[in-house]
Amino acid sequence: MRSRILILWNQIDDDVYTHYRRDGRKAPDWDPTLKVEPWETAEEEMQLIKRSVESAGHEVAMVNIRDNFDTMLQAIRSNKPDVIMNLVEFFLDDAELEHDVPALFELLGVEYTGNRPLALSLCQKKPHAKAMLASHGLRVPRGVVLESVDQVRDLGLTFPLIVKPAYDDASGGIDSGSVVHDQNQLVVRVDKMVNSHKQAALVEEYIEGREIHCAILGDTPLPLYEMQFKGGTDEQGKPLPNIITYRAKWDPYSRDHHAVEGVCPPPDLEPETAAHIQDVALRAYRALNCRDYARVDMRLDQKTGEPFILEVNPNPDLAESCAFTASATASGRTYAQMIVEIVDFALARKAGPKKVVTGVDALLLEYKAKKKRA
Repeated sequence: MRSRILILWNQIDDDVYTHYRRDGRKAPDWDPTLKVEPWETAEEEMQLIKRSVESAGHEVAMVNIRDNFDTMLQAIRSNKPDVIMNLVEFFLDDAELEHDVPALFELLGVEYTGNRPLALSLCQKKPHAKAMLASHGLRVPRGVVLESVDQVRDLGLTFPLIVKPAYDDASGGIDSGSVVHDQNQLVVRVDKMVNSHKQAALVEEYIEGREIHCAILGDTPLPLYEMQFKGGTDEQGKPLPNIITYRAKWDPYSRDHHAVEGVCPPPDLEPETAAHIQDVALRAYRALNCRDYARVDMRLDQKTGEPFILEVNPNPDLAESCAFTASATASGRTYAQMIVEIVDFALARKAGPKKVVTGVDALLLEYKAKKKRA
């Protein structure tokens, strides 16, 4: 059935990948022999998503709300959508306000794709999310939150440790110095996190082992995606740690980026092991009340082989070149099918049964019914 779909997204500044293209750079400065393929810009990604939704016969409008509440509200009121495809990742240039956007949709009574406000907020607050996961019997790295350097003491944790922002996502605040091996390095790193990054530091035991990501679509775990570490050195010649840094994820010209390679699915994982990892991911997804789609990032402890959950991403990138899409493709879906499936989840909720009325509201309905019969 033809429905009205409104795609909302936001981009304030020029896309860095547009600038890269204008510069015409084909290789990183530090190794001219390496080839860098141009990444799609945010605008191109949104246009591809729009065409994918249109391929299902829907009437589609798309609005970049930038950072303007009135623009967002006007887009909803003027388009009167059956469903909003929510691709807004921040508001007022603050990722911590991401969850307030779908809260507005709920206040307006408009169905939307993706996770609800509580799941978005909880997943961004890593210590809270991990406490919830642990309460469900899922393995997470042991760790503590430090608000200041003065709190650095014997934490009861085993080195090496990894220091990351307690309330950030997309590998923000993570670089080649994030893994520390002694108390002095820990002090320096926590100081940088608290005073430069302006965030509390989440200090965790570093899990040595393979990094496996599990994309989940609806309630279905997709084929696994492994981030394989190839080694290399940073700008100072120091060995790069086996972690996904911010530059590894977002800077195609960086040493970090070329030290990591994605493989989907990992060819050497036994079917039983893959199924166990997918089961753990699905349990984490449900524990945090996720819906529609998310990605669970894990490490397989090299000693036990057990998966430890690093984080749950409730709003993963849906670009054609991203890990989530690679997993969907490995499952036999086309890109358009993946996008349409996400929209269909929201359309099914809109067409489904209304919320059950309980409590005082139920008493009021009962009272009105009796008055009407009298």
